[in-house]
Amino acid sequence: MTNDTKEPIEGDGKASPDEVTLPREEVEALRAAEAKAAEYLDLAKRTQAEFVNYQARARREREELTKYALERFLHEVLPVLDGMAHTLAAPSDADLRTVVEGVRIVEREMLRILAKSGVRPMEAVGKKFDPLFHEAVATVEAPPGTADGTVVEELRRGFTIHDRVLRPAHVRVARTAPPPPSAVS
Repeated sequence: MTNDTKEPIEGDGKASPDEVTLPREEVEALRAAEAKAAEYLDLAKRTQAEFVNYQARARREREELTKYALERFLHEVLPVLDGMAHTLAAPSDADLRTVVEGVRIVEREMLRILAKSGVRPMEAVGKKFDPLFHEAVATVEAPPGTADGTVVEELRRGFTIHDRVLRPAHVRVARTAPPPPSAVS
């Protein structure tokens, strides 16, 4: 048995000449589809609101991370600073060797802390000049047995962080002397 009863889609229940009437099953299917669409719209709005909240939370977390990113590193550096202060507070009659040894200890400790963060000093002297790692501040006549373009002196130590140059080394580079001008007759 089928239900052939027709219902108006809109209105007061009585079909007018301008209204379309559909079988009850189709009307119920349309109402179910309309309810499902409203449910999906609500879900989309809630998902959008959750995403906006997620973006705000992620931004706040990034700002917080950036603000305190160096905290662990600084906790390790502060004792080095204390060691420097202790060395500088050495009695005025302390011999120079004691002060120099104190500074060396502080330097070793600082290099150890930097190494834990992936920062390492570069080896420059004796290496071929490489503009990716070195900054030539001067050229000097090549000492005997030294190839042209070899770093002969490091004026400021360079550092890498992991696989990148953090700061290039300032170096003096050997250059061979140009040949003397020949006499043209």
